[in-house]
Order: sequence, then structure tokens, then C-alpha cells
Amino acid sequence: MRPLRLAVMLEQALEVGGGFQQPLNDLLWLRDWATQSGNEIVVYSPYPKTLEILKEFGIEGRLRKFGVLDHVFLFLKYCGPFDLVQIALKLRSPFERALIRDGIDVVHFTSTSKRHLLLYELPFIITIFDGCHRDALEFPEVRTFGEFERREILFRLASTKAAAVIVNAPELIDDLCRRYAMERDRAVCIPFSPSTYVSQSTPEAAADAAVLAKYRLEPSYLFYPAQFWPHKNHMTLLAALANLRERGITERLVLCGSDRGGRNKINAAIRTYGLSDQISIIGFVDSAELGALYRGASALVMPSYFGPTNLPPLEAWAVGTPVIYPEAFKTQAGDAAILFDYDDPRSLADAIVDLRTDGTRERLRTAGQLRLAQFAQETEAGRLQFARHLVRLKHRLALTTR
Repeated sequence: MRPLRLAVMLEQALEVGGGFQQPLNDLLWLRDWATQSGNEIVVYSPYPKTLEILKEFGIEGRLRKFGVLDHVFLFLKYCGPFDLVQIALKLRSPFERALIRDGIDVVHFTSTSKRHLLLYELPFIITIFDGCHRDALEFPEVRTFGEFERREILFRLASTKAAAVIVNAPELIDDLCRRYAMERDRAVCIPFSPSTYVSQSTPEAAADAAVLAKYRLEPSYLFYPAQFWPHKNHMTLLAALANLRERGITERLVLCGSDRGGRNKINAAIRTYGLSDQISIIGFVDSAELGALYRGASALVMPSYFGPTNLPPLEAWAVGTPVIYPEAFKTQAGDAAILFDYDDPRSLADAIVDLRTDGTRERLRTAGQLRLAQFAQETEAGRLQFARHLVRLKHRLALTTR
């Protein structure tokens, strides 16, 4: 039986943060799987910068951008009746034709890609990180100007047509089965893993100090790495700092991440609260600097509304940094975080105060290491399940005529 040729799509830009780092983790595992199992992977990305990053890991990727005709196909696909035309004429999108020319058997999307809508012949595997357009539809980034409807089309077709659906939490499987009638046995749960850049970074005092000096930071700050979206809930964090200052407590905060339209409002709130001397916004940082920034922090504080899982807590646990996290995501955190109500600034302020009580930091470090080890075991089990899916898929495709 000839090797399975698996296309791996990396469609998230580096600036997305965790949405880039987790697919990179998946790719590195798939590379090892392909080597050990005698199969092949071909990596595609629309971003030249991503291809340069892949070279650091010894991976040669191929540039595959969205062409004009692909956009036309996608627009018509959203319109619905175009399906009938494609079926009658057996039309393939330029995207799919290019993959077939490359000898691809299966396409693996490492994010919830709209490009799966362009596949009529090739089977595909899809990754779904969350269902937050349903869970927190108050936020414009998942609701306005057709975004909610677009996501519904993507999620409904992806979860029912994909040969396998990769998720990061069991509760997400329940949601997809309930909302979109996904077949449960097609789901594979592979928990998030810390970014390779963080988990493999080594604590070197001089190097860490150089990173902090670059951004004019002193150790023992609160750290929140997140893009500036409304759902990231920076505003509640700022209100919590203002509440603490009213109690006579001054905490320094470091924010990093790319601006997704929320930065101006955050800047205005900082001025209104009079927090300018407590807060450093250092923008998007190099991935290699994240380990030092986590190690320099007294705690990761993450008030995001989107879950059920997130990458930063795993990265903080990986370097021994305590975590302050929403109680809504207790399933991920377990006992390895101080929990708070993400709708209540006072609750978050109290959680920050709790961090300073005797023995708390040490307890959280130990609990974080145990939690990370548990997720590592679950990730290994999920990847073995995924490998079995790929073996079955390879066998079935060998029976087809293509």
C-alpha cells in the first residue's frame, strides 16, 4: 500500500498567537508520525513568514495563497444553490485542483478553515478550537456583519462532513454533537500543549534579564498575553487594578499582543483610571521572548471570555508561573489556578490579593506541574487515537479509484 499523502494547512498568521502556536505543535507531531509510519506530509501556508519559521524546525513548506477564483467559489458556496452547479458539472476549485496535482490524498486543516468549503473530491480533517460564537455572542468579532452566520455555515459543514474533527476539550465534543449533529466517533480530543518556544526555553538569568530590559520591565508584574479583542476582557482587568489601588495596593501589569481593534478603548480606560504608570503595553513580541516574559511575571492573569480551554495557562505552568483564571473554565484549570468571576472586577481584584498570601505561589506551581503532566498524558492518548483514524482512512482510500 502506497504512503498516505497528507496536506497540512497552517492558515493562522504568527500574530494570532495561540492560534498559530497550537497548529505548529500539531505539525511537529504529524512530522514525527509520518516518519515513523512511512507516510508523507506536505505543509502549506499562505504566509511567507510562516514558511521561514518552519525552516527553523527543518520543515520545507509550500506557499499556497487564496486565488481570485477561490474567492469566487467560496462566495458562491455561501450562496447555497451553487452546490447543484458543481455537482452537475463536477467543478473543482483552483485550490482543490492544485492539491490533487500535488498528489494529496487527505487535507488536514489545523484550524477551522473556510477552505474546506472548496473541497468536493478530497476528504479532509478539521480542527475546531471553540464554539464561542454560540457561547459568547455578545461580542462583535463573532456576531456582526454576517460573522455569526458565516461561522454557522463553517461549523455545520465541517463537523458533519469531515473525516475526523480535532477538538481540545470533551465538552466541545458535546457541544458539536448537540448543535450540529456531529457523529461522536469522528471526534478526536487532543488537549492544547504549551508553545514549543515556551516549553523548550531554558531559564538563563542573563538572557531573561536582557528580554525584560528590552521592554524596560522589572520582574514581579502581572502578565496578560492576548490580542486586543473585546472578548479578551482587558477592561475588567483594568477595573480590578483600579479597585486594588483604592485599597492601597499597586500592581504592575504587562500586556502584549497585536491590536484587533480594541487598543484605543483600552488606552482611554488606562487614562481614565489613572493607571498609566502601572501598565506597560509592549505590543506583539517575538515567540522566543515569551518564556522570559512568563518567568518574569508574578502571575498570568487571563480574564478572557472565550474557552473552554486556552493556551497561556499551559505556558505559565510550563515555566512555574502561577495562574489567575476565570471560574467558568475550571475544567481546564482544576486546582492549579486562583479562580474568579470574569464579569466582576472586585472578584478579580480579590484573586490578585490571594496570590500574595503565604504559600499560595508554591502551591500553584506544584499544582500547575501536575496539571500539565495530566494534559500531556491526555494529549498522547488523543494523538494515538488520531493516528488510528489516519490508518483507517488510508486503508479506505486505497480502495478508491483515484
